[in-house]
Amino acid sequence: MNAPAGQIILFLYCILTALLTENMEFFSLLSVIAIVLSIILSSFSYFSSNKYFTLVSSGIYIIVSLVFSGFTIMFPLILYNSAAFPGWHMFAVLTASVVSLISNIHETGYWLCCIIFLGIVFACYIQYIQYKLNRLIFQFNKTRDDSTEHAILLESRNRSLLEKQDYEIYNATLKERNRIAREIHDNVGHLLSRSILLTGAIKAVNKDDNCKEPLNNLHEALDQAMTSIRESVHNLHNESVNLKESIEKIINNFNFCNINFTYDIGTEIPREIKLSFISIVKEGLNNIYKHSNATDASILLREHPAMYQLVIKDNGTTAKNTDAREYMLESISNSGIGINNISSRVSLLNGSLQIHTNNGFCIFITIPKT
Repeated sequence: MNAPAGQIILFLYCILTALLTENMEFFSLLSVIAIVLSIILSSFSYFSSNKYFTLVSSGIYIIVSLVFSGFTIMFPLILYNSAAFPGWHMFAVLTASVVSLISNIHETGYWLCCIIFLGIVFACYIQYIQYKLNRLIFQFNKTRDDSTEHAILLESRNRSLLEKQDYEIYNATLKERNRIAREIHDNVGHLLSRSILLTGAIKAVNKDDNCKEPLNNLHEALDQAMTSIRESVHNLHNESVNLKESIEKIINNFNFCNINFTYDIGTEIPREIKLSFISIVKEGLNNIYKHSNATDASILLREHPAMYQLVIKDNGTTAKNTDAREYMLESISNSGIGINNISSRVSLLNGSLQIHTNNGFCIFITIPKT
């Protein structure tokens, strides 16, 4: 689409040319018609930006100017829009305009024809400048869009690398905790166990009353140390549990149906929630295996700003058209059933449990963050 500033400049140029001429024919009704017609055609060409309409209308206008010489005064405005479409069509229109000027040179005058021709050249130059400007704007926008796209891509890759790095650090930390727990259990734990056994044997064969109380204190201290070591190893082991890897291992060992697993939780997860989610997933898959005829199931673990979410869903039809509330109450009232175990674990974490049976069987659990 052409800029209206160029058309306005050329319109003023044509009017000024008409005012400077001494030939009164250009102030006749024919000249007014030529001016109005050129404005209409130029406006249509500007708003439609249609190549064929612009070239055809310009050609018709030039043909009319062969009969009515007064139309030549508006050539710069008419040919401005034609110059926006380079090619043999445009050169044909420009050639026709020059032929029209030459054929009307006796009526319009030599100097006026020269001024009109200069106006045509000026119109083509303005259109050329506009074309170069549009290309620069297009290249600038393309460069800016490419730069923005590359920046977004780099930001996304950096974010992925940081997330991967954080996960690798987290995974390495868990493995190191497991290694420390094994070292403590295998080395220090065995030494303490051996010391406790030796102390017990010495107590059994001891006949000296003076050594009885020190041996009892030593045995008690070793028992306390052993208890403390066991608790430390147990805590280290529980804190080193990788929730994602643990659930993936459970899913890999489940061959009853296909499972789609979605994991969207950060690395800082409370130990109680990790252990509960692992147990709940085991119970949920066990229920699918025992009570469902599902062919597909899904497990969703997602972290929200204020809560953790666990959804276990299958496409089974065994619970279809069953009232979810009644099913849940009946299941909870029967001890030993998986739903009862799941409900108990969720209650200990102050969470909520919902069951849906509209489209398959769905366990929806939310645990608030503390």
